Amino acid sequence: MIDQSIFLRALRKENNEVPPIWYMRQAGRYLPEYQKIRRGYKNFLDMCKEPKICAELALQPIERFDLDASILFSDILTIPDAFDLGLAFHEGEGPKFSNPISHPADISKLKGFEIEKLSYVYKAVEETKKILPSNLPLIGFCGSPWTLAAYSIEGGGSKDFAKTKKFISEHPQAAKDYLEIMTDACFQYLKQQVLCGVNALQIFDSWADLLNPNDLETYSLIFTRKLAKKLKEDLVTSNIPIILFEKAPQKDISDIAFDDLSCISLHWSESIQVIAAKLKNRFTLQGNLNPSFLLESDEVIQAETQKICNAMQNFPGFIFNLGHGITPDIKPEKVQVMIDAVRA
Repeated sequence: MIDQSIFLRALRKENNEVPPIWYMRQAGRYLPEYQKIRRGYKNFLDMCKEPKICAELALQPIERFDLDASILFSDILTIPDAFDLGLAFHEGEGPKFSNPISHPADISKLKGFEIEKLSYVYKAVEETKKILPSNLPLIGFCGSPWTLAAYSIEGGGSKDFAKTKKFISEHPQAAKDYLEIMTDACFQYLKQQVLCGVNALQIFDSWADLLNPNDLETYSLIFTRKLAKKLKEDLVTSNIPIILFEKAPQKDISDIAFDDLSCISLHWSESIQVIAAKLKNRFTLQGNLNPSFLLESDEVIQAETQKICNAMQNFPGFIFNLGHGITPDIKPEKVQVMIDAVRA
């Protein structure tokens, strides 16, 4: 029974003899089998629009490492792309929007979220469920409303997101209007993923670190809480556990956590032991090895992995993960060292 998987047990704060392990970007560029498929596509987005390929990519790290959960292979920017903002991935540059949100008038021109435009994502969920082991949970996900807004106002990735910060400073109400639109779209998107078979949901607030504590509340957390509330109030999604990943927020994570969440996923810059003591078993905790340790010797990887596992051994509801996505320069053999250390 999938409900008895150690990953879902951990999300219910039940004890496991060994913590479950999965990690962010586990299907990705560090795997030679991924690279082999990727070379067949000129554009990353084209690959994301092939449901059977997405399913195959999601399965690769499961087959190689026997991980305890799979995550949908997709991209967080599918939602703004559905609003016809002209998303494209340029080699070596990352995502770019040719039609970004530059003025408040751009927001009022937006058509409503057309859920069927992302049918390729839902089909990817269905195809992935078909080929995963029947007892292995599948995680669905979206970017937080703030992260999606930041990318689509900026026009892509950026070191400082100066355009986005200028926009929210000069047009605070328009920014909030846009965030409401993103919140509703995220809800519909995640609900459809659940209808297609995902067993848990993760919200990635990848640009939480851009905002000071007041702005983090005003432009990010309010909308993430609204999204989680919508999910908990809907009959389709009410029983699906929600995981929140805040990237290095300028606010104590124990002040960010709220009751609709099942799990807090921690950035590597935070002390999981300190957070565990503050949250007092209210939530499952996930994390949070610094991915850069996977570039070190086997002994360092083992020591740092065991440090986290030892700190959390008496904590009901712990999922081992990286504190950010795995990077392309990491060798799969080093990942195996980490996994073996978790399961030792």
